[in-house]
Amino acid sequence: MTEKQCIEAVGHHEIVVKSPGRINLIGEHTDYNQGLCLPAAIDRAVFIGLSKSETSQINALDVHNSWDESSLVKPDWLVYFKGVIDLLEQKGIQIPPFNLDFTSTLPSGAGLSSSSAICCGFLFGLNELFNWNFSTTEMTQMSVWAEQASGLMGGMMDQISIFNGKKDHALLIHCDTWEFEYINAQLNDMVWPIVDTKVKHKLVDTDYNSRSSACATITSKLQKYIPNLKAISGFKVDQISTYLPQLTPTEQEYLSYVLEENERVKAFALGLKDQNIHDLSSLLFSGHEGLRNKYQVSCAELDFLVDFAQTNPLNHGARMMGGGFGGSTLHLLQTKHVQKYSNEIGKAYYDQFGFFPDIFEAVIDDGIHLV
Repeated sequence: MTEKQCIEAVGHHEIVVKSPGRINLIGEHTDYNQGLCLPAAIDRAVFIGLSKSETSQINALDVHNSWDESSLVKPDWLVYFKGVIDLLEQKGIQIPPFNLDFTSTLPSGAGLSSSSAICCGFLFGLNELFNWNFSTTEMTQMSVWAEQASGLMGGMMDQISIFNGKKDHALLIHCDTWEFEYINAQLNDMVWPIVDTKVKHKLVDTDYNSRSSACATITSKLQKYIPNLKAISGFKVDQISTYLPQLTPTEQEYLSYVLEENERVKAFALGLKDQNIHDLSSLLFSGHEGLRNKYQVSCAELDFLVDFAQTNPLNHGARMMGGGFGGSTLHLLQTKHVQKYSNEIGKAYYDQFGFFPDIFEAVIDDGIHLV
């Protein structure tokens, strides 16, 4: 559905929330390692309508199923709502009955944080409907905990960008402190197309959590020699030669990737400020190489799209985006070349895999708000 159709579908409720997805320009798998990342909220979003009611019910309009307190079967999507409900109950907050409808312009499993958009949008909507007066910071923290309770041990990048997004700006997030600064992400006559592989992944069921666990193990090993180390992003590059022998070869690759990716984020923020397309292109491609070869979270479909981009003269950079193991690639193009490039990469993908990817432009937009 279009945004207009989504709003019409839930518009009969007392409040309607637009909870955006996000792209991440660079800085992948760094948030849970307390590093740097550079995400931005986008125009595609989850739309949630909420009203007070006699009994609680949640209706997923896109898949035509529902849940209420008497339901014996729990749909897959319920876990994201349940994480918020459980967290609030743990905090001693009794949630009055509500009726909720939700729909989305975000593709599921594409690496655009559709699950985080649900968690954040649900909490934001409850806060508005029942006048709880939680601050943005409090809701950000609570949304992180709620999603982690659902089984995905990520960081806070998605939630910070969803709650604090600003049109035409990315957020340079310092994940150790949760502080951020806005970086103007407007590039002259350039746009950010997304190519969705349509290879769907459920991150809880993949190796995503194993990467988080592996990085925690690396931190634990290094803390024996560096007691004040809190996460691997705090490791100093000049310490590598001294302490690498304490790690397995795979752990060495993971550590190397995270440290290099943090440096790429810094350089990318400068590239945006300087409008340096050449540097941005190089950083996007090198980021993908790190995710493919060192962090090992890519897949054949993602690699095919980035390899195509690297040899296509219309492209100015590309990389996989999101947790990996499927999902989407982010591309940088001149506006005038989007249609031609989309046709070319779509056909090449079809010839290789037998089906077309979904291709659309990600417009950097404001964060969560009432409609």
